[in-house]
Amino acid sequence: MGIFNFLTQEIAIDLGTANTLIIAHDKVMVDEPSIVAIDRKTEKVIAVGKRAMQMHEKTHENIKTI
Repeated sequence: MGIFNFLTQEIAIDLGTANTLIIAHDKVMVDEPSIVAIDRKTEKVIAVGKRAMQMHEKTHENIKTI
């Protein structure tokens, strides 16, 4: 067992400005827009990825997208 065995390439994460891409074992696991919808009053996450992108600039004023 080598000292750097934990540095394998089993998973790759690209936190891009437009999309988040996660690849595990040579398969795309997640390919979603990098956006989150949050309720301004409760500060709780309402949606992420594609669902949050659909809400972007088209929702109630108490919901913000980041």
